[in-house]
Amino acid sequence: MNTSPITKWEVAEAYFTFANSSFGISVCFAASVAIVAFSIWYGTWHETKDFAKHVDMT
Repeated sequence: MNTSPITKWEVAEAYFTFANSSFGISVCFAASVAIVAFSIWYGTWHETKDFAKHVDMT
């Protein structure tokens, strides 16, 4: 069950089109940093809001 379109390793480089481009790598890195930073910010904001709601109830 070999369904890979790559039959030789010599032609595998055609499938990684931006691997040698610093711009493509920079865009992917910037996107991943933004996603992680947003996740941390949103989690902190949500937990702070939830904690304040529960503290007022006691």
